[in-house]
Amino acid sequence: MYDTSIVEVRRMMRILYIKIRTMVCLLRIRIIFYTTVILMHLSNVLYMTWYVTQSHYKDEKALIFKDLEYRFFTTWNFVLQVVYSLLGLACDTLLLKNSRKKNYQLPEAMSDFREVVYSGLVWPSSLVVFSVFWSVYAFDRGLIYPEFLDTVIPPISNHVIHTVIFPVALFELVFRPRFEPETHARNVAQLCLHLSVYVCVLFFTFQERGIWLYPIFKQLYGTVYFPLALGCVGFLFFIFYYSQWPLTKMIHGSKNKQPKKTQADKKKKNK
Repeated sequence: MYDTSIVEVRRMMRILYIKIRTMVCLLRIRIIFYTTVILMHLSNVLYMTWYVTQSHYKDEKALIFKDLEYRFFTTWNFVLQVVYSLLGLACDTLLLKNSRKKNYQLPEAMSDFREVVYSGLVWPSSLVVFSVFWSVYAFDRGLIYPEFLDTVIPPISNHVIHTVIFPVALFELVFRPRFEPETHARNVAQLCLHLSVYVCVLFFTFQERGIWLYPIFKQLYGTVYFPLALGCVGFLFFIFYYSQWPLTKMIHGSKNKQPKKTQADKKKKNK
């Protein structure tokens, strides 16, 4: 019986050791990834700035675009990815630094903020930008990315802000174990606030400059399709928000199932 207990303790220690090694490995992978994402987006901004200085464009539309570039949702999205990567880098550095401490956890406020930013903003925003941009672009690029923008945004930068954002968001879902929250109220509220602010920016720009940030809205404004298009895009945000949880469950399992396994193990030990 004594030998059996020793074997059981060794087995548990081995499992714990493997879990710690796996956790530390994931932390290091994510730290490298976050650093890469930050450098990618910042270097892309510098490259686009340099590209503009070399192009010597005089197109009035291009000048207007440069003046309003921080009002585009694409800009908001890659800024979100940079902010989240900085946050993730800080969180995972702390976790790695304290990985030898038993039961160490991040400060609750920091952990919660990280979850809200990713689940409520980064994931749905990145998927909407990726899917809507390339869908409309394939149909008629003039509706979302007119040809004059080629003098302002180089092709590789276009892919960084409209294509690479998807695998960046997907990486986090795959490589950071997490579970579906008991309530989605906080994440949904944050997403609603974010979208409401952007819609205000969209209409403010129209009132201030008399132009729509996206040509497709110029075509649809004044028709029944305008509110319908806004509604469909808004609905898409929530479709993508809720889509992350079945994927998360498929990759990382369900939080609700974990306690049941623990109780079953305890009953076996008592017997």
